[in-house]
Amino acid sequence: MTATLQQDVTVTPRSISFGHTGFITPDIERSVAFWTKVLGFRADPIGERSAPWLQSFIGVPGAHMRLVHLFGHGAHIEFIEFVSPQGEAIRPAANQPGAAHICLRVTRLAALRQEILDAGGALQGEISEITEGIAKGLRGLFMRDPHGILIELVEVPEE
Repeated sequence: MTATLQQDVTVTPRSISFGHTGFITPDIERSVAFWTKVLGFRADPIGERSAPWLQSFIGVPGAHMRLVHLFGHGAHIEFIEFVSPQGEAIRPAANQPGAAHICLRVTRLAALRQEILDAGGALQGEISEITEGIAKGLRGLFMRDPHGILIELVEVPEE
């Protein structure tokens, strides 16, 4: 941090821990099928929410949603499908501010790439050797799930 930023930092102790990452999906069943069957996550049962607190909590008037929590690989992911009001599907470019992705460290990258394609996913990039940074010397690529969510795959050696 710069000296200016250090002076503005609050010193009051607080507790912050990571909860989960969430994505909005137009089809929760298809998302669950893809992320469980292809990527090996375990899903809790799909739930539904429409209580009055929800619209102020999420900032969407009249919010009525279906949601599911997926667990695996040290991660917790939530998928939400809005029953109402439904939003318009977007497919942000990989370089568009606000776009997000999830990174998975995998083995047998080429085979997983094909499984993702066979399950309705799409390529965003191509398998490439990473030549700098914390993954230097590994291979990886960006792909998309069937609804356009960006997935970074980094191949790690099999143990």
